[in-house]
Amino acid sequence: MENRELENFSDDSEDEQVTGDDTIQYYPITSPTSPFSSLIDAIAHDQSTHGFNLIDHLPSTSSDDFFEGTIVIINKCRSFVQKAQGSDLDIDALKTFLARKDGDDEHYFRPVLGDDAFLMYIDDLEDLKESQKSGLASSVDDDSEPVETVGQLQMKIKALEHQLAGASSYMANMFNEKQDSKPSSEPSGPDNDTYYFSSYSHSSIHKTMLQDTIRTEAYQNSILNNPQLFKDKVVMDIGCGTGILSLFAAKAGAKKVIAVDASDMHTEARDIMQLNGYQDVIHVVHGKIEDLIENKLEEKLPLEEGEKVEIIISEWMGYGLFFETMLPSVMVARDALMNKESGTMWPNRSTMFLEGAKDSRLEYWSNVYGFNMSVMKDRVVKELRKEAEVEIVYAEDVVTNRDQLIVHDLNMCQDEELDFEVPFELKPKDGLSAGDERLQIDKLVISFDMDFDGSGTVPTSFSTGCQTKPTHWKQTTLWFDPYNGVPALASDECLKGTVRMERNDVNPRDMDFIVQWEVGSYDGTGSQFSKRMGGTIFSKLSSN
Repeated sequence: MENRELENFSDDSEDEQVTGDDTIQYYPITSPTSPFSSLIDAIAHDQSTHGFNLIDHLPSTSSDDFFEGTIVIINKCRSFVQKAQGSDLDIDALKTFLARKDGDDEHYFRPVLGDDAFLMYIDDLEDLKESQKSGLASSVDDDSEPVETVGQLQMKIKALEHQLAGASSYMANMFNEKQDSKPSSEPSGPDNDTYYFSSYSHSSIHKTMLQDTIRTEAYQNSILNNPQLFKDKVVMDIGCGTGILSLFAAKAGAKKVIAVDASDMHTEARDIMQLNGYQDVIHVVHGKIEDLIENKLEEKLPLEEGEKVEIIISEWMGYGLFFETMLPSVMVARDALMNKESGTMWPNRSTMFLEGAKDSRLEYWSNVYGFNMSVMKDRVVKELRKEAEVEIVYAEDVVTNRDQLIVHDLNMCQDEELDFEVPFELKPKDGLSAGDERLQIDKLVISFDMDFDGSGTVPTSFSTGCQTKPTHWKQTTLWFDPYNGVPALASDECLKGTVRMERNDVNPRDMDFIVQWEVGSYDGTGSQFSKRMGGTIFSKLSSN
């Protein structure tokens, strides 16, 4: 599960109206119900239809608050247009509304339009604003067509490159389906699964996971220390890879283990079972579990009539727990094949946590072999504020408590519960006393714990928290923008807010994050909270 970055650009057709989920939808400011497939087309529509150019109203790119100021402008526009629906849109009134400083800008940090692509791609808006500042921006009159700038043309080239890559992936997938002579249950458009499964066909990723002793030994102990749970049972291992979990289950006495994998690794997995003498117990099946269940695929699943699976073992966890979105596939098998009275998922519970940490990497650029390279800080900040990072955060860099975000009972939870918004509250770790310098928090750290804890079993668990030995999942971090306000806590203050985590509309295996935060303190009764500062983090965790 290598961490790769993806710039999501989509098809740049001016005429096509985008209605599916397989491309980004850019809703113009003035027409929030008519999506376009590129940022440029959406902005051009506002200009040509209503004479409104959003770029003109954004803060200067040299200002410290461009990022948050742009969020406010976009949401103010959305709010104004939303209230004007059903009547003629007064553009002059909109411009006056944007120019007015009413001191309540923080009200506009919350997105007005759900999954607003304008908010997710503020860096692209910044590039357009910078082009305008450099004299390269389009000069558009009411009677003229928009003239594309160099920056706009570069964006369109990237869009076409993305479209070509998606088309190539889709054609490869179509070819494979034709070779197999089986109907596809996938919707038309680029298949995000193609890249995902192929990434697990390389030996290195399996070696990395197997060498993660925290992960592998937790599964081993949870299975071998509970032989009564597995003896004479039908077990399913989803995403079996090399088959290590299946081997543990067979060793614990399972009657039948169905090892399912959609990558090319199934060939080696079958040979491994043969080498270790478990070929009569472990049945390796190649395919996506959804297809195997829905299409039956010539009855590939070795289940007798009426036979149910008692235990589903799977190592489905990704970065930040839900990255790669494998859990829904496991849940499909759970709901279709697992014994509803006595069956269990293994592990059966997950818990996500949040904590605050310090990070001094920006200071590196202040003195590099005796030279001042502080101008590099702007580039680093631009990268960090947009992309979630996967990194090891050490316990000594954690400066707050570890706050529990959400718990999922894996035997009961539903697909829609995997997208969520939950509150959090972080306080300085013990040791910060009154009068000390305020404690700066540079980033938020997401980690998770997994529990194997069924009735009558020997409990086992493992953690990916900063306080334990690092795993291959490391931790997922969301950076505050140091140029738009980094939280700094006094001894009696806390950092509180909400974390929203959801699957990306374009590639559901990617994750989007929105964190709304504020710093302040409670009164003596603990009921009234006085806010001193606040802001919003927009970030994403991507697979390409």
